[in-house]
Amino acid sequence: MTITLLNLYNSAASQEWSMYDSGAASKDEMEESLIIALNKAIHEILYSYPFYFRERTHVLFTMPNINSYEIPSGLIIKDSCGKFCVKLNGKTLMLIKNPHNLEDKKGVPEWFYFSGNNMYLYPKPIEKSIITIDYITLSIGENASGEEIFVLKNADDTISIPEFLEEIFKDAVISRTMLNTISSESDENYSAYKKQSEEAYRQLIKYAKGVEQNKTIKI
Repeated sequence: MTITLLNLYNSAASQEWSMYDSGAASKDEMEESLIIALNKAIHEILYSYPFYFRERTHVLFTMPNINSYEIPSGLIIKDSCGKFCVKLNGKTLMLIKNPHNLEDKKGVPEWFYFSGNNMYLYPKPIEKSIITIDYITLSIGENASGEEIFVLKNADDTISIPEFLEEIFKDAVISRTMLNTISSESDENYSAYKKQSEEAYRQLIKYAKGVEQNKTIKI
């Protein structure tokens, strides 16, 4: 099963105490407030922990005399020694913490620094090389065209979750959504959904950790 916005919406709308009508067949039949609540819950859950299935490797090719390259949309991973996982032809590059007043120099890059949404290599490359960047993506899924998305907008937008975690994740999202849509903690339904939300989240972390192979991820 692939989790889509339509599937999530109808599952949330059919929950006990829900104020929304289930059975939507298209985006036009969905309430925007519930879509917003679902996305909020997804972001709260996915961004709260460095789940292994959010790991990506960004590959780029350096060009002679070009030292500025766009970095991926996410958080670059650090290895067990605290070094950013940015490598040139397999060799880890070192971060320059204070890049001001660097002399103009060309050669094989050994260092890098960040500025805005770009990474700058130093020295400036004199030849083509392969750069790999291991990172935790901020995207939550894909649209029908296979493009990364950061919020669910269309009925067939999907969430990128391993199949065996889909039901647990779905439970976590729906219970968190219902919890967030209750306006007051004094509401009689609040404690029940809070308990469901916390338990579903614990289960998601537990089973996701089980396949991480004891990897150390530092952000």
